[in-house]
Amino acid sequence: MNSPSPIDSLTPRELEILRFAASRLGDKEIAQELNLSPRTVQNHLHRAYEKLGVSNRIQAARLLSDHYSGESIAMSPPLPIKADRGVSEAPVGLLEDGKAPGGALYRRYIALNEWRRPRKMGGSVLWLILLWALAWLMIAVVGASLINPVLEMIHSLA
Repeated sequence: MNSPSPIDSLTPRELEILRFAASRLGDKEIAQELNLSPRTVQNHLHRAYEKLGVSNRIQAARLLSDHYSGESIAMSPPLPIKADRGVSEAPVGLLEDGKAPGGALYRRYIALNEWRRPRKMGGSVLWLILLWALAWLMIAVVGASLINPVLEMIHSLA
């Protein structure tokens, strides 16, 4: 008689989240897909890890694959990043604990896309800088030319 598989002990939600995780989606992507919070997704994944006796997504995905196919299937490696592609086009891999590398600040930086590059000097920005410099220069010249008359007026009052 067949012994029950650890996969059979998973709840339907844990199994669903585990399938998404096996397809290399991050916690936030799974959460958006299922209308859950990323923290809830993490909780379901960790409960599933405990039930399956594994410690990360890769092991859980392999166990899930073994269960459905009856044989171990090697997981495909992530796609290599070509040298001509930018940072924002690189696929974000997951670490062993299921979190994306870099943290929140890095993800916000990547989300900026073309805004993260400094603006090119030219056009209206260059003219604006030159006009401000000219205005401050004029203020300095006018101020310097008024020093002598003001000092003479103060001297005549004394």
